[in-house]
Amino acid sequence: MDYLLVMLATVATIFGGKAFWDWKKNRTPQLDLEELEEDRAEYLQENFDKAMDDFKFIEEARKNISDRELAAQLARMQRVAKKLLANLEKNPERIPLAYKFIDYYQDRAVKIVKQYQELEETELSTDRIRDLKERMKLTLSALDDAYADQFEHVLNDQIISADAELKVMQQQLDAEGIKRKTVDIGEVDEYGNVRIDTDLLNQPLGGVAGSELKNLPVGTIPSVRSPRRNRRANYENDDLQTFPEEERPQIIQKKLVQSALAIFLGSLGAHKFYQGKTLQGVLYLLFFWTTLPTWISFIEGVRYLFMPVEDFYEQYIKDDKNRH
Repeated sequence: MDYLLVMLATVATIFGGKAFWDWKKNRTPQLDLEELEEDRAEYLQENFDKAMDDFKFIEEARKNISDRELAAQLARMQRVAKKLLANLEKNPERIPLAYKFIDYYQDRAVKIVKQYQELEETELSTDRIRDLKERMKLTLSALDDAYADQFEHVLNDQIISADAELKVMQQQLDAEGIKRKTVDIGEVDEYGNVRIDTDLLNQPLGGVAGSELKNLPVGTIPSVRSPRRNRRANYENDDLQTFPEEERPQIIQKKLVQSALAIFLGSLGAHKFYQGKTLQGVLYLLFFWTTLPTWISFIEGVRYLFMPVEDFYEQYIKDDKNRH
């Protein structure tokens, strides 16, 4: 009887969780616009809704495009767009600053992706079609930097404010006679932290050679706008970095297997053995008679099932690869 109840609870949780996930994934965030005039609020909501609709279209297209190189490129664009839209959701007054992203860059990206999909459906492989596809991919690859520029533009006021606060603080320290320390590049402080990256030693920075920065006071290093390619690399290596697209089917399969083992055989530690965590698997076996492992593994299984593929890769596959 207990196992029947567990099975029923499992089914209810799976279907209920899936319904909730679908709702959460497809819903359009509602901005906090209560204090604004009706016309202004309507304008901001309309523009944000358009940006979200375009984002969702590209996200769905990315999953269905067979060209893995293009899918990876769209994933990079989506990471920047996702962060930008999250910032706009929290700060709706900044939406007008992103007009070029909303009405031009992302809008054009949607049109190019649609045209690419239509060409794929023809299944033609002539020189002209192949050349057109390559030009489409090349154009989309330039949008990484365009998206990043727009994000920086949206954050401009915040950047200026932070810079002004730093200058005021530095002036206050100078007025009180508090000297700023000089540090050597690569110096390790008492906490074991490297103060400045030694890779800068041989690189020019704002017209000043890295070696000349060695004895500059903290806060007087020339500010430099990072090269476009470096900013793009920052987005590619951040916490949203995705897995190789060609591995998606295998990752999804492993996620489903791990979830099924946890839900149906978790009391015996099957999912832990599958993950290579032998000690934890043995502990589940030793205490299975208490039914505690059953409920813990059930929760774990549901979590695996509804976890985004990217998060599953980061937590259960990427780290394992790094260990090996």
